[in-house]
Parts: sequence; structure tokens; C-alpha cells
Amino acid sequence: MPILFVSGVNDLSTIGLTLDDKGQLGHLMDGNCSIHHRLPLKEGMAGSFLIFGKGVQQRSAEFKTVPSLIFNQIADPDTHRGALERCIQLCEQINTTVINHPRYVLQTSRDQVSEKLQGIPGVIMPRTQRCRPRSPDEVFSRAAAEGFGFPFIIRVAGLHGGKSMIKVDGHDDYAALHALPFDGRDFYLVEYVDYRDDNGFHHKQRILVIDGEPLLRHTLYNSDWNVHGNSRAFMLERESWEQDIAHFAHLRDEMLPPLRPAITEIARRMQLEYFGMDCNLRPDGQLLVFEANANMNVLHGRSPQTLYRRKAVVEKLHALLTKYSGEKVI
Repeated sequence: MPILFVSGVNDLSTIGLTLDDKGQLGHLMDGNCSIHHRLPLKEGMAGSFLIFGKGVQQRSAEFKTVPSLIFNQIADPDTHRGALERCIQLCEQINTTVINHPRYVLQTSRDQVSEKLQGIPGVIMPRTQRCRPRSPDEVFSRAAAEGFGFPFIIRVAGLHGGKSMIKVDGHDDYAALHALPFDGRDFYLVEYVDYRDDNGFHHKQRILVIDGEPLLRHTLYNSDWNVHGNSRAFMLERESWEQDIAHFAHLRDEMLPPLRPAITEIARRMQLEYFGMDCNLRPDGQLLVFEANANMNVLHGRSPQTLYRRKAVVEKLHALLTKYSGEKVI
């Protein structure tokens, strides 16, 4: 078994369930980058191991053949700290090559990444602070104490996809903050950087960094500042797929290459072999980073128009696994 893909259950010891078109039950693992089940590999090339967090009995790891490579898929330090700490022990036990060592994944919370990426030429990294407010009043008082001017973003730690996140433009947003769960959990205060273009649209790109090399995965835009996958419908009302593909090629071939030195430095500081960045490639050539972590699923999608983008990711991942395992994986 050359490659061992390691996944982890969150600190609450919960998983999601889903039904496919045939009524077959499946599970959804939050906080994992889910490479193993989406990446085609030759038979016998990979195995899987599931790690539980603290407080749950864990079966021991015994391997007749020591893996030549561990790919740690546990990717969220906010929700999977216990699994990551146990994964460190697993990596020390097996003593082999590791992609995305859990020791470094533990250092990828939003506040730690914000601190890591400050001061890189050509990179704008919004300031981020972890906090634990108990009320809307404490959000405003903590923001003022930390020097966050309006607007700023307050978001629940460990949630993704634009969930439980509010942009606070001023004290008039006091009532909106009551929608957040002030129950003792952690939040992030995030500096907001206006990234509208001349048409009033907000553009967001996802860049993968695989073995230090940047790869553009997608580009989206919306009139709303909170840009996510559902923005595709908004885009298709305004442009054709041909226009989208041409814009993607412009970003990939002209905007991204000058940023390679900056991305190389980002990769050096992150200390991960595989991670993604949600960002904005700005017209002035700078890179505005919204987040950088290994917790990005990039092999999903059914659109035939973007199949070439998914294939490019698969090729890079195959090359990564071949390099670090020492064997052909397909």
C-alpha cells in the first residue's frame, strides 16, 4: 500500500449523511479535503484510515506494509484539532513521507494565516483576530479595541461557504448580529477590503498551490460581496461560457505568472504541499487573499465547460503523488 489517505472526524464526533439518486446512504466528512474518493488511481495504489478526535476510542494502526506516503486530508484546525493531534502521533509512528503534515495544518486557522502572510510584496492579507464575543455589543467593543474600522466582517470559526458571516458597515447592523450564535464559540474579526471592479462586481478566484506551483481552479463574480459557487447563475445571465473561458485564460496566462514569486513565498510560509487560496487578482497586479488553507474541495463539479479545469487539477495531483510516493499512481 504505497499511499495512505488519512481522514478525520470532527471534534463533536459527528458526520453528515446523504442519499444518492439510487437511495444509497453515504456520509459527508466536513473539514477534510476529500482527495482520495475523487481522484482516479490505479488499483491497489491507496488505502484509507479514519481518525477520531479526543474522547472517542480509536483503533490502533497496524500495517503489514509500511506506506511510502501519507496524504493527510484533515484540513480544518478549528473543528478537527483532536483528529489532527492524533494524526501527528500516527505520522510519528509510521515515520514516512507526509503530504500536509498535521503539525502544519494546525497552524492554518484564519488568524494564524493572516499573521503568516503579512508583509509579502504584492500580497494584501486582511488582518484577522480570533475572539469570543457573547453579544452584539461585545462584537462592536472588541472590534474597536482591536482597531477594526467599518466595515469589518464577523464570522463563526470553523464554518465555510459564507455561512454565519456578516459584514458590519456600522452600528445600524446591530440587529443583524443577533442572527449569530453567541453561545461561547469562537469567531473571527476580519478586516474588509473593498474589491469591487468598475462595474460594481466582486470577483473571486480560487488558486491551488500544489508542490509550490499555482494553478487557477475557477473564477466567479457577483454584485454581492459574498461570492460563492451559486454565483455561476448570476454570471451566466451576463456572459456566455465562451466569455468565461476567455476571461479564465487571461487570468491564468497573463495575471497569474507575475505573482509566482509571491505565491512561492506564501507556500514557503504555509509549509503545505497542497492547499488553496480564495483571492482576488486585482487589476493593479496585487493578490488580495481572503483565505488560504487545505480545506478546499476542488475535484467536484459536473459542468462540461469546466472539465478541462478539473483535469488540470487531477494531472497536478497525480504528479504530486508520484513524486512523493516514488511510484506511478495511474
